Amino acid sequence: MCDTKKSDKIIHIKHIKKDVVVYMKYFGTDGMRGIPNIKLTVDIVSRIGAALESLNNKDVVLATDTRLSKDMLANAITAGALSHGMNVHYVGVIPTPALIYYSRVKGYTGVMITASHNPYTDNGIKLLNRGFKLTDEEEARVEELMDNPINYTGEIGTLIDESKPLFDYLSFIEKHIVHSNLKIAIDCANGATFNTAPQVFSKVTDNLVVVANTPNGTNINNGCGSTHLELLKKTVVENKCDIGFAFDGDGDRVLCVDSDGNTVDGDMLIYLIAKYLKNKNKLNKDTIALSMMSNLGLLHKLDAEGIKVIETPVGDKYIARALKEHNLSVGGENSGHIIVPDVLHTGDGVLNAILVINLLTETNTTISDWFKDLHMYADKMVNVKVNDKAKVLNNEDLFKRIEEIKSELNNDCKIIVRASGTEDLIRVSVMCKDINIMEKYSLELVEMVKSI
Repeated sequence: MCDTKKSDKIIHIKHIKKDVVVYMKYFGTDGMRGIPNIKLTVDIVSRIGAALESLNNKDVVLATDTRLSKDMLANAITAGALSHGMNVHYVGVIPTPALIYYSRVKGYTGVMITASHNPYTDNGIKLLNRGFKLTDEEEARVEELMDNPINYTGEIGTLIDESKPLFDYLSFIEKHIVHSNLKIAIDCANGATFNTAPQVFSKVTDNLVVVANTPNGTNINNGCGSTHLELLKKTVVENKCDIGFAFDGDGDRVLCVDSDGNTVDGDMLIYLIAKYLKNKNKLNKDTIALSMMSNLGLLHKLDAEGIKVIETPVGDKYIARALKEHNLSVGGENSGHIIVPDVLHTGDGVLNAILVINLLTETNTTISDWFKDLHMYADKMVNVKVNDKAKVLNNEDLFKRIEEIKSELNNDCKIIVRASGTEDLIRVSVMCKDINIMEKYSLELVEMVKSI
């Protein structure tokens, strides 16, 4: 990993060694992800279910997004957990934040079957311990039991169809709703928010436009949602909406579009919330948490505003950890994972969209009013399919060239080459002021990765 020259306003959290996240045998940055029946086999998934006993909890709450493979994987997890004496409370399709909320309230182990923003052909498993993403140590214990299962001969657990989590979550969300006169569009990504988001936003505004809320098992994130904003932009402009929000497949991310169809990414939303809180003297320590992928233009602007940054590895669990350890008010990633701990301890796309609407209503502003003097750097991330991620990350010539590029740009850049924690990809990110220079160096580094 390589990035720009460090500012004294940025504190870097070093995870394990050399700012590099160490990936485990099965788990990546956010659980386990892969193609069902290839990487996520029934055998592997049932072993995960059985290995949940390492979390020392008799009750497991299980939910899914809308992918075709959800039933196979949910049944495999259930079989493994039941066979080792755990009770499984099956919820069906609800957003990840709803599962996290219920897991914490009840003190249960949580399992979410989802591949987030990936296409329907992928799926994944996110694990929770009493409402929190697993620590590295907890993931290691689960992996140990997956590979070395215990011969269990005790009583078999019970399967319980559970509807209360959705009811409890909606009741929690509704406490934060303030009615708005704005015309709002929402894109549910044909995913886990397809039912909850329209219910919630119909109470926020009488002028609601909803798209991508008819899942069929194969259309999740297909030309819609937070990774494909074209549909939302078209919807906002054609329907003359004041604002639009797009969620990802499992509902823990949100991105925004203004009335002219311009993108408002996660960095910008975090800036808006941080600036609002600072103006009200409610931004703890005048500090926020951001991942190393955040835009340099944002970092410079925060510096000018007197807002310090704690920078973490990629992954919302690292953001959550920094927020808790440093007692901060807001943090997140440019992908749209945003956490406001005083409201909820995890990222929630629907809830964060409501908080933004409330903020705009209170201040009588439009979303674009907040960004008139925010100048973001040109930024591009390219995913390169590879067979051996370690071979790329250990290539000295690649990182020597990165240092040369930094020097050529007087360190006014951010260049990050990192391995995906969930796929066989190397992610090449280049960020600098000039878009043409950014494109030039991005192409060069991508070609270097391909040649390696």
